[in-house]
Amino acid sequence: MYIEYEYYKTLYGDKALAENEFNRLSWDAEREIDKATCGIDGVKKLKVAFPTNRYDAEVVKRCVCDLIDFLSQLEKAQSIMINDGGIVSSKSAGNESISYVNGDTVVTSALRSARGKEIAICSLITEKLRDVKDANGINLLYLGSYPYMARCNHDEI
Repeated sequence: MYIEYEYYKTLYGDKALAENEFNRLSWDAEREIDKATCGIDGVKKLKVAFPTNRYDAEVVKRCVCDLIDFLSQLEKAQSIMINDGGIVSSKSAGNESISYVNGDTVVTSALRSARGKEIAICSLITEKLRDVKDANGINLLYLGSYPYMARCNHDEI
């Protein structure tokens, strides 16, 4: 795991997810980050060379947190859409009035299709991890063959 619940909870405070939801979504978030930082040779850079530079390590951890939060928003919005037929922007009690979100948000675009979700996740990861390097100085978003492959334990990949 790239982050522990206590780190996440400290960062998000009162807005933190419950630990069981965090555990489920953190695995998904880490998998998405591994896919985005894996080169053509299949090396998962964060598994073999997690950043030792404090700043770069912090950026990766915060990216995981942001992705967990985004995945949670997607789940909640999807649940609302299934139950109400759209993403509710406002409700009134007297004479019951419900307004739905019109237009595109990142969440609504991601809910329209698997491709939309993939684009939103990739955009978030790319924005957060741009210019961040692993412990060997390789840019996490570099998608070519990993230059230090000979040093890696093949079981860790």
